[in-house]
Amino acid sequence: MGNKEKFSVYTDCAHFPLDRPCVYQKNNNMHCPECEEYSKLSQNKIFKILIIKLGAMGDVLRTTFILEGLKELHPVSEISWIVSKNNAQVLGNNKFIDNIIINDEKIFDFLAKNYFNLVINLDLAPESLALAKLSCREKLAGYTLDDNRNIMSSNDAAKQWLSMSAYDELKKANVHTYQHWMAEITEIRRDNYEIVVPLKDESVKKADLFLQENNISADKKIIGINPGAGKRWKMKKWRTDGFIALAKHFSSNGHAVLLLGGNDDIEEINSIMGEKIKNVYSTGTNNSIPDFFAMINLCDIVVCGDTMALHAAAGLKKNIVALFGPTSLAEIEVYGRGIKLQSNKECICCYKQECAVNENCMDSISNEEVIKAVEEYI
Repeated sequence: MGNKEKFSVYTDCAHFPLDRPCVYQKNNNMHCPECEEYSKLSQNKIFKILIIKLGAMGDVLRTTFILEGLKELHPVSEISWIVSKNNAQVLGNNKFIDNIIINDEKIFDFLAKNYFNLVINLDLAPESLALAKLSCREKLAGYTLDDNRNIMSSNDAAKQWLSMSAYDELKKANVHTYQHWMAEITEIRRDNYEIVVPLKDESVKKADLFLQENNISADKKIIGINPGAGKRWKMKKWRTDGFIALAKHFSSNGHAVLLLGGNDDIEEINSIMGEKIKNVYSTGTNNSIPDFFAMINLCDIVVCGDTMALHAAAGLKKNIVALFGPTSLAEIEVYGRGIKLQSNKECICCYKQECAVNENCMDSISNEEVIKAVEEYI
């Protein structure tokens, strides 16, 4: 063996750490051409799938519907999911996910040292596109960048979703759910796989204890109200006085009302609790995500806007009354277990974060409409 050949470097070896000699060279003075431990990175023993979906939390949660479909297509597979640290909790205990990868300073090391048979990037955010471009892969579903910063789409459905993401008028004209589009992009067999919302045993016990401590009997119908919509999309909130009217109506009929929310919903929840309505309870605004899911699971019906709570309720197979104004009603999947109410304003589905007209579209949804919709499930 010539000296030049002897010092050839097999950089695609799974054992090669890229920036230094491998363990076999260090310990045994082994050279790549003669090493019996050479393992080609791309020759995976099982089908490896990488999903890139960083946020927002509700988007991460609803995207979990693709997992069952991927497992049907690739029964012997390993699924890794890159997610932002703040949104990782919604993926915890998911039976379909083998590795939850936090998008932090270690992400480049992870991408450089792994090869995937399929990379799925459904995000158009610059960070997600860059991660997709850096991934070592056989096939891409969704989006990446070329060397001139053009977004590259994997199929016609991905091109259409890109156009809708760029033009609000196309978003408004859309008649298909998010699940429909993502199923088409990822090429799974159908679009009605369920959102995956795992429940932790300790969180379920905590939720059951909440019922006991508040003497909420098992024979009561429980109506969950999520009155906020987070800081970014505050225009998606329905009127607080509407939620108060809702709580009073169903309380007077002997039903229990649970207020569901997080730190961003404190003002709305405090306003409703300030009315001191009988049978109305706050589940707290500082729950962990698993505890929040368990509280939603107590409910028979959940009333909310276009929020993460909606997707969680859908995944937990709850009846849903969902209220829409600035975002697309058609895009949201409730799996045949809910009613979607929309404002009658012409400016609906504007996707603006600040209202440009005098009356917020969400304000035009009447108390009577919402009460009637909830009563269909009681």
